[in-house]
Amino acid sequence: MPDQIDLNSPEVQAAIQKAVDEQVQGLKAKNGELIQTNKDLKDELSGIKSQLDGVDLTAVKDLLNKAGQDEESKLIAEGKIDEVIQKRTEKMRQDHEKQVNALTEKAAKAEAYANQFKQSVVKGQIAQAFSGIGGLAEATDDVTALALSQFALDENGNAVMIGADGEPIIGKDGTNPLSPKEWVENLKENKPYFFPRANGTNAPGSGTTVKKWSDYSELERAAIARDNPNQFQQLLKTKDN
Repeated sequence: MPDQIDLNSPEVQAAIQKAVDEQVQGLKAKNGELIQTNKDLKDELSGIKSQLDGVDLTAVKDLLNKAGQDEESKLIAEGKIDEVIQKRTEKMRQDHEKQVNALTEKAAKAEAYANQFKQSVVKGQIAQAFSGIGGLAEATDDVTALALSQFALDENGNAVMIGADGEPIIGKDGTNPLSPKEWVENLKENKPYFFPRANGTNAPGSGTTVKKWSDYSELERAAIARDNPNQFQQLLKTKDN
């Protein structure tokens, strides 16, 4: 075995003490530097403060503004009219650009809020019409989502169906725009799975027949899955029954 080091021997103690002294000396030197730097900074700030005592800062600002004007006057005296006009034009352009950007941002926020409000009104009118002819409550969200891409508000706040050309689509009366009520009535013919079956309520114990998975064709089930996910999930439960 190698010889064990005697930590209490004079040689070891001397080496330890030397290392400690070197570390302490370095820390003392660093601390002295920091103290001197702090003192120099305080002296510099004190000098600046004494120079500013009694100075009218408002007057200084006015002088700086006047200096800018004097620079322009000097350019005019030198016949550099184009340069003066260019400087003034650039400043006006920058100010105008700031104003335009601020107005554009404000208009964008207002438009986003207006669109959100219009969509809310359209959804409300569609949901009311859908409920009014007995649409399935669980299908309301799907129906209103489908309607948002087809309806807009007219100047009177009524939801009207809009065509690809941006113009209202006329309803069956040949005069008035197609209304939410007429649209959901057409929906009842084209997408009957959004509505209860005519021959029963589908309520347990009612004695009526509930339409099951096997009662639909593959195409019908695909359409239900696309247009009414909630009803499709209910239909899946009848798949093995």
